[in-house]
Amino acid sequence: MELNLPAELLQSLEREAQDAGRSLNEHLVQKLEAITPPVETMDKAALKRGLPQLVDFLKRLPGVQLLSSQVTADAFWWVKLRIDLRHPLAWSVVQELGHVLNDVSVSEKLPTVFKPVSPPPYLNGGPHEFLCWVIESEYNYIDPAWIAEELQNRMPPPGGRSGAVE
Repeated sequence: MELNLPAELLQSLEREAQDAGRSLNEHLVQKLEAITPPVETMDKAALKRGLPQLVDFLKRLPGVQLLSSQVTADAFWWVKLRIDLRHPLAWSVVQELGHVLNDVSVSEKLPTVFKPVSPPPYLNGGPHEFLCWVIESEYNYIDPAWIAEELQNRMPPPGGRSGAVE
């Protein structure tokens, strides 16, 4: 296989490989293996079936309003939501989602990111009106139903530690 890379990208990859003590080929293979799922798990239909399960779970969280969700053409997905900052459990929900989705543990990191998003604050009102949150898959073909299951298993039950799930 022949691969033609832009000069700057090739230079960066060669530097990474050198710093890691690997050949360029070994380095590229290791990088690609880390982000490329096994072919038997590449099922875009499963993503489209799984996303509603994640959305349904998130809708049960106190103060959460779902705004939109999508599976992209390249088999990634995202969910955009608003959290009512006036809700007494709002920051517990943010903390729990951030913990599970971003950093549950060094050895069990989920392939997701939970982050705030906002239009430019100087053009709009404050966070009560315009702050939203996005959950995204970091790699393609990650089943959102699995992420929903992980959230359900790891977040506190109703009336639990913070009562974040209703």
